[in-house]
Amino acid sequence: MVGVIACAGKSSRLFPSTMVLSKQLLPLYDKPLIYYPISMLLNAGIKDIAIITNKDNFELYQKQLKNIIDLNINIKFYLDENPMGTIASFKVAKDFTKGQKVCYVLGDNFFYGKQFEEELKNAVQLKSGAVCFGYPVKDPRAFGVASFNKQKIVTKLVEKPKHPESNIAVTGIYVYDEKCTEYAKKVEMSSRGEYEVTDLNNMYLKDGELKLVVLKKSNYWLDAGTSETLLIASNFVYKKIKKTKQQIACLEEIAYKNKLINKEQLKEHYERLKKTSYGKYLEKYL
Repeated sequence: MVGVIACAGKSSRLFPSTMVLSKQLLPLYDKPLIYYPISMLLNAGIKDIAIITNKDNFELYQKQLKNIIDLNINIKFYLDENPMGTIASFKVAKDFTKGQKVCYVLGDNFFYGKQFEEELKNAVQLKSGAVCFGYPVKDPRAFGVASFNKQKIVTKLVEKPKHPESNIAVTGIYVYDEKCTEYAKKVEMSSRGEYEVTDLNNMYLKDGELKLVVLKKSNYWLDAGTSETLLIASNFVYKKIKKTKQQIACLEEIAYKNKLINKEQLKEHYERLKKTSYGKYLEKYL
């Protein structure tokens, strides 16, 4: 299975901070936001990752993640010259996703929780179909929303409904079988002028091949694409690190634990980071 992280949007919800910089390169507490979706994929056993970005940020991503590639992670960068919605990523990276099962992540989504980690590891083992993750929210109108029948079976997914039929938002991580690239070609432009991931999910749902895992509130999910939610997520990570003394989304730690790098390679990364609390955290492995 391969991973795809979508980062090609204009990040307009974070203007003026993102006038010349992608939001996924902004810090979420002590590391770039892009580290978090990469860490989710690595923890799920996915090492081949495509990052879709726009022309203004293409070289910036390459520079920011140069050291991460040294962790023996296969990262490929793809340029979306005319971003037109989430599903456009499949068209841009079609050579990467064709014939592959795909874990697709919206780059500004932040997840945390034991159940989520376990469910994602289970999902990436799927043999066919698709898996989405739902989460209860106060105001679902800003998200794709799941509707259910009396048997609590998903009947439809609606993108940003004015009158939601449930409070279960569909989060920004999806697992698909090998049909996803071909299905993505069939997605038509929505009334919002975008190719929507919700339409791809509804194709699987129509075929009876979509599973929705509703995460418990003991997990944590946030669309960190606004100034407010980015700050909330940063404060959450700060408090968790202080409380547990464990880093979140420390890619060097994940790579070392999974034997992608040895102690000497870890030391090289530590030397670049040792003046920071993030770097000092790696000392225990040295």
